[in-house]
Amino acid sequence: MPITLLNGPANAGKAQVLFDAVRAHLARGEEPILVLPTRADAEHYLRELTRERAVMGLRVERFAGLIEEIVRRARIPDSALSELARQQLIAQLATRAGLAGPRAHPPAGGLSRALGDLIAELQARRVSPQRLRGALALWAAAEGTPGIAAELAELYGSYREALASMRRPDPEQRALRALDALRRAPALWRATPVLMYGFDSLSDLQLDVVETIGRVLDAPVTVSLAYERGRVAFAGRAATFAALEPLAAERRSLGARAEYYAPSARAPLGHLERSLFEPDARRVEAGDALRLLEGGGERAELELVAEEIRALLDGGMPAGEIAVAARSPELIADLLEEVFTAVGIPYALQRRRRLPMSALGRALIGVLRCVPRGNGVASRGENVGELGDLLAWLRAPGVLERPQLADALELAARRCGATGAAAARTLWEERNWTLTRVDALIESQARGPRALLERAAFELSLLFAAPRRGRAEVLEGARVDDARALVGARAAIGELIELAQIAPELVPSDAVELARVLERVEFSGGEAPTPDAVAVLDPLALRARRVRALFLCGLQEGVFPARTRAHALLTEEQRRGIAQASGLLLGEPEDQLAAERYLLYAAVSRPEQLLALSWHNADDDGVPTPRSLFVDDVCDLFDASLLERCRRRALGELGGAHGGHALRAPSAAGAHAPGGLCEPQLLAELRARPWSASSLEGWISCPVRWFVERMLRPESLDPDAEPLVRGALAHAALKDTFEELRAQTGSARIEPAKLDLALELLRAALARAELEHPLSRAPERVPGARRRLRAELERYLEHAAAAASPLEPHALELGFGFAEEGSLPAYELEEGVMLRGRIDRVDLSAAGEAVVYDYKASVAPAAARWLPDHSVQVALYMLAVEALLGRPVAGGFYQPLSGEDLRARGVIDADSAIELDCVRTDVREHAELRELLDGSLALAREAAAEAREGRLQARPDSCAHKGGCMFPSICRCEP
Repeated sequence: MPITLLNGPANAGKAQVLFDAVRAHLARGEEPILVLPTRADAEHYLRELTRERAVMGLRVERFAGLIEEIVRRARIPDSALSELARQQLIAQLATRAGLAGPRAHPPAGGLSRALGDLIAELQARRVSPQRLRGALALWAAAEGTPGIAAELAELYGSYREALASMRRPDPEQRALRALDALRRAPALWRATPVLMYGFDSLSDLQLDVVETIGRVLDAPVTVSLAYERGRVAFAGRAATFAALEPLAAERRSLGARAEYYAPSARAPLGHLERSLFEPDARRVEAGDALRLLEGGGERAELELVAEEIRALLDGGMPAGEIAVAARSPELIADLLEEVFTAVGIPYALQRRRRLPMSALGRALIGVLRCVPRGNGVASRGENVGELGDLLAWLRAPGVLERPQLADALELAARRCGATGAAAARTLWEERNWTLTRVDALIESQARGPRALLERAAFELSLLFAAPRRGRAEVLEGARVDDARALVGARAAIGELIELAQIAPELVPSDAVELARVLERVEFSGGEAPTPDAVAVLDPLALRARRVRALFLCGLQEGVFPARTRAHALLTEEQRRGIAQASGLLLGEPEDQLAAERYLLYAAVSRPEQLLALSWHNADDDGVPTPRSLFVDDVCDLFDASLLERCRRRALGELGGAHGGHALRAPSAAGAHAPGGLCEPQLLAELRARPWSASSLEGWISCPVRWFVERMLRPESLDPDAEPLVRGALAHAALKDTFEELRAQTGSARIEPAKLDLALELLRAALARAELEHPLSRAPERVPGARRRLRAELERYLEHAAAAASPLEPHALELGFGFAEEGSLPAYELEEGVMLRGRIDRVDLSAAGEAVVYDYKASVAPAAARWLPDHSVQVALYMLAVEALLGRPVAGGFYQPLSGEDLRARGVIDADSAIELDCVRTDVREHAELRELLDGSLALAREAAAEAREGRLQARPDSCAHKGGCMFPSICRCEP
């Protein structure tokens, strides 16, 4: 019974004892197997032992590798059911047993995982379906209700029967069969020593392996476990120690070693390791070995961490001896990359990623979702794909020689409302060529699941090879992730092809279902820890490693310690009830707080020189996020100076430097704000261009905004905004209404006697104009928008009839400066500066005086606000009418078409003979009116002069409505 149990605190030197045992085995000519928790641990210690030249004959494995070696030596011929196949089987059985669907007990996303965990636990404990069925029946009888018992028993029995019919064991069955085979023939193991290091708890299967190899096969087994009797920090691992202790022939309890820590940090870090969570612990000085970092938000916290690490690197500490630990590193990966890259910190973060998170995976899943369901005929099958699915495939590297074609498709599709994959494909083929690769998938789907899988595998190869064709490319950086995604997706499809032979009913029947399966496929992304990079990992990955400096981040309430989560299928209470009723113990009830305390202890005992604890007191939206009480547990061991020296950075704070390094956002003074335009060709275009009144208003408000909108002219991906379409439709309908009213009655003036006719003409005009100006791309919005616009315009016509204006509409949508029939010449603002535009309406009095009207959707600006608000359009139109039509202009108004007050606002010459029902303050003396027109003309000329000279200036105070910059990422100018 040669099982040796090593236990002691984290700094007891268990690794050294274990490696001495490795050397002893090697010296005797044995070939030991060293088992570590993670691949990174295995690579780390293999490098360390390689430096000592102590690896000849040594194998370093994870526990899964040890199982594979056991299976190989036991000569088990069957391959295990893949995890993907198991998920498919469990999902089908859950639906059949009534555990899936609307009345599913756990959330839908966690159903397969929860059932898989429970089944794996039952298999590892060697629980038969009959025993489970009996135990659940006893429990259900004791509870007085069957509840979930019958469904679970049926599912587990069906699962075992399905495995038998497929003649495939699952991974637990395969491992147990191998262990049983070795028990029958111990010589197959050849007494190979096994040494396990870095495990703080062991599963049922792992305990079975230890017992089988050590007690039955009589091979040397050494298990190292961080544990000390009576200490609060180790209470969460007492059950594992209690399970191992009876199996051990020898137990060696190691004591704490002060030399584990650097001399400068020995006292505080040693005190932390010995006293954490212990009652009545004394307080000592923390010195420089412990640091506290408090950020106002997540970014501020990571910036503080980055500055501290940068200072350590500059001080000569190798990056590979620094670690950053966070409870869920993948959740902060993007922000961490941005912050660490800003200060030049090399880091390695390896995480599990789902296939859609890679470009290759998105493309494959996208094209599969473009295949219509049903009989495979595109015109008849059900289409579930969206525009984004087709674009994800088209934008995959190498699919298009000109990627801008995909951009053009997105622009056209969004603007015409083609949101589905089928409509987008039709739009593409109208403009370009037939997508034969999609047709090949449609045809293969019609031939059956296996043909579809084989075609999907071929499409996957095409996607990966396309951008690399004819090049001997060395995969680096993000390209490595593509290769990993390729391996993961190819393995998954291969497993499904194999599954099609043994259980066709479990294979996706169409491309859309295949896409859903592939969406769950995971692969390992990012970089594995290396000696040249700071390791970013979760605290569990630190169990078998030592570092010089550790930054434990995100110490928030509810995160560390994590909140207790109920099991998805069986709660702790239900498990206890089953145990009491039947004696079947399904998992040991775990003390969540005790487990979390141990995890903190294991993390803070890893660094040899520096430990930094960090948290943020609000998220980046300002919502408070209290720090973890574990921080207080640490602070209680040290004097007040530890908290007093806490480095803090407020939410949104831009300053802050440490060790000569700063993280700062560009300020108004330091930003690269746009300067003057100097390109000769551009300046020549600006000097030659005709101006519109709205364009001049845009320049006056902000030249940079004008430059982006009028010169760069970025095309919107969305359809025209509904207010713009409503305005165009209203203008067109009013023009037709006035013209038809003039044709039928001889006058376009709206009078009470002609109101009914005008309303009838308006409705007909709206119906005609809507064909050219559709109100919305969303069909469900059109009826409401149509009714609203018609009601507003009818209300305006009723208002016009009641006002009884003496003016006659003379010109409607009067164009000047356009190269079209009927257009007047352009209006010359000054020499070489031409104005063009389209005036909504010009009315004439009986004396021939003109009044200009410009329609507004709602609020109309008063004349007193024209110059302050840069509203020069009506004033410039008044000057153009005066010059081009040769008529005296008596006034100009902005006419609202909706709102509470429909009275036009503007200016009317008090010296004219026109009497209008208008606001009293809009009546101006002739000199005042001319002064207003001259001021507007001066503003327009000044704007044109600035543009002609290329004087591009940011004006964030007046850029957007009510102030603020419209394009801050381009302008980068603060108000």
